[in-house]
Amino acid sequence: MSAVSTPQPLHQIDVAPNKKMDISITNKGTGKIYAQLMGRTQPIGDVETVETKEASFNLSVSYVGLNGNPISVSSLKQGEEFTAVATVTNGPAQAFTDLALVQIFPSGWEIYNERILDATSDNGAGKYNYRDIRDDRVLTYFNLAAGQTKTFRVRLQAAYRGTYYLPSVSLQAMYRPSEQARMKDSWVKVEESLMDN
Repeated sequence: MSAVSTPQPLHQIDVAPNKKMDISITNKGTGKIYAQLMGRTQPIGDVETVETKEASFNLSVSYVGLNGNPISVSSLKQGEEFTAVATVTNGPAQAFTDLALVQIFPSGWEIYNERILDATSDNGAGKYNYRDIRDDRVLTYFNLAAGQTKTFRVRLQAAYRGTYYLPSVSLQAMYRPSEQARMKDSWVKVEESLMDN
């Protein structure tokens, strides 16, 4: 790469990616320089499609409309409201503490924080130890007794039109990583609402 001499405090160079890249920087001046290498990627989908790995528990995820009837999220109308329902069932052999349920949602969906909107809503409160609701994900931490089943709900809205990646939902025993379960990832669409026509 050629030498760079600029009076500007910041200089950016685009680097074409390849399988093997060696980057070196030599400062031939007297001032300090700071280098940062940034990369941007687009998910191509999970390579691993295994749903359970040595897990003593089972994980299932479904989606229901406001009327409680099952729906497919592969194609939703803009503005459509629905609920993600994650159900975890433990086997009879052992109890688990500190399970982590990770639900990451497409950027075209919005998460309702029902703890703010409606304190009486039944989204699983009382069934978990802690729930962290962020812009694009909900992290739920809980214990599960032997033979116990727990269900957790997250209310959502298909907000922005487009095609989006829905990452796999995962469940893992935080201090026993071999105990885990995952649901397969998929691509979803948010289409124009009928009211827009």
